[in-house]
Amino acid sequence: MIPKKIHYVWVGNNPKSQLILNCIESWKTQLPDYELIEWGNESIKDIDIPYLHEAYEHKKWAFVSDVIRLYALYTQGGIYLDTDVEVRDSFNSFLEHDFFSGYELHNNIYSPIVTAVMGASPQNSIIKDLLDNYKCNSFITDKNRFNLLPNTARVTKYFEQKFKIAPPYDGETTLYLTENSIIYPYYFFCTPKKNKPNYSIHLFDGSWIPGFSRRDKITFAGYSIARFKRVANNEILDLGISDQIILIINVSKNKKFALIRNG
Repeated sequence: MIPKKIHYVWVGNNPKSQLILNCIESWKTQLPDYELIEWGNESIKDIDIPYLHEAYEHKKWAFVSDVIRLYALYTQGGIYLDTDVEVRDSFNSFLEHDFFSGYELHNNIYSPIVTAVMGASPQNSIIKDLLDNYKCNSFITDKNRFNLLPNTARVTKYFEQKFKIAPPYDGETTLYLTENSIIYPYYFFCTPKKNKPNYSIHLFDGSWIPGFSRRDKITFAGYSIARFKRVANNEILDLGISDQIILIINVSKNKKFALIRNG
């Protein structure tokens, strides 16, 4: 049984945008008898997972959130929501599951789970496996760079190994991982489809992830020339721990080149 708890993460010191405030208001409207639990800066101090604290120290909030959502679901149970999820209908019909989520559809690509919306009973075995993956890894690699593998990639790999689920994914189907652990079609929790049931919409705000991903680079005498391509709607660059930007050349709205002094 999944308790009536909504977990969400807000770390750092930035104020919530109007979009996020509107989304949280939709939770209160559609889920009036659910307890809303915000996991913030003070909440994580007693969580003994080095990956989490390394990501927090370097202000990589999306990766902090990746760990906290799993910790919250495993220790307390409930439903985790990204702050850019608008709730359209009650989740009550899913509370008898051990675990639920839905396929993700973004940029016409399916992923086997929308990590922005996940529900689980306390001590759920799927959540435990995913959380253990973070416990066994460091956010700082042996090459002194950030481990920026997104949670969708980690989850996809886990589902392939544990449940033999491999692409191409059919996001229109209902997938039973176990009798009571279910992945619903994408239109349930991610992207609505006409005349199909819809409980939430993931708006893909992307405010916490790097807006530009490093695609390739040329290194010489302690410097690098790197190419960056936009992957989210912000101006944050995917940089190494000690990298220092010397010069940025904006090629277009979605592409940049940068001269970087390597740390």
